[in-house]
Amino acid sequence: MKRLLALLLCACLAGGAARAEEPVRLLVGLAPGSAVDQMGRLLADGLAAELGRAIVVENRTGARGNVAAEALARANPDGSVLGVVSAATLVLNRHLSRRMGYDPQADLTPISRFAAQPFLVLVPPRDGPRDLGEFVEELKGKTGTCGTPGAGTQAHLVLDMLLRSVGARCDLVHYRNSASAIPDLLDGSLQVYVGSAVIGLPWVQEGRARLLAVTSRVRSTLFPEAPTVGETVPGFEAETWIALMGPRGMEEALVARIEAAAIAVARDVAVVNRLRAMFAEPVGEGRTELAATIRAQDSIWGPVARAAGVTAD
Repeated sequence: MKRLLALLLCACLAGGAARAEEPVRLLVGLAPGSAVDQMGRLLADGLAAELGRAIVVENRTGARGNVAAEALARANPDGSVLGVVSAATLVLNRHLSRRMGYDPQADLTPISRFAAQPFLVLVPPRDGPRDLGEFVEELKGKTGTCGTPGAGTQAHLVLDMLLRSVGARCDLVHYRNSASAIPDLLDGSLQVYVGSAVIGLPWVQEGRARLLAVTSRVRSTLFPEAPTVGETVPGFEAETWIALMGPRGMEEALVARIEAAAIAVARDVAVVNRLRAMFAEPVGEGRTELAATIRAQDSIWGPVARAAGVTAD
């Protein structure tokens, strides 16, 4: 009997060692090349180095990030599956749909907020408004045409929040593909486009769009000459960000280890430089702060979604 127990113990230990050598699956809810994907892959590379374990990024797209987040919520809480989850998935989606297969706050474990990006307010490269104040006055005088990367996206609600803040109106055009907005910006039929920095930044650098303002609280270190929306509309602030999350029920020691690794990645000088090249800023927030951020942001975006009257059902 003792020999049998010893053999079983060895088998269990061997199995555990084998599992420890398996790559960690990092679920990403948006397509390859998206802002979330690019920042997520940067985080994955850093985590692999910090944890000494291979990490494989797995894009599971659909339902505005819900497909990947629901899969993460149902995963084994042993650290073998983690997720890079966007702000929209964590604090906005549940206000847009009643048919969620999971609760983004109750069914996921916060680990670390990695990086944040402002949205860009873009206008035609020629003959567009010179500043945000001029743009606001134009829209107060007549209804313009404004574009977003899709109905119900966080960018859509940022634009809606901006228009409501200044008492302006706009006919909205929701593009299925962000690149489709470029011809309309170039010919001036689209007065403004609000989108993510990782998509809009190349347009600005190539001269196909002009950066009117950023939606972050402070000016970007990459384009310090671009004013914030808050300089014209006091108190206005909106960012998208990504967080490292795990399934519910992860052991405290395991979460603490991964949290420390993620924070170390966000503070690495090479990572900081790469993030800023994406028009993003490192955050390096721990699990307690992340949980508080999720609660606070949820209370902001719920009323915004209701005011916009947007649903995804």
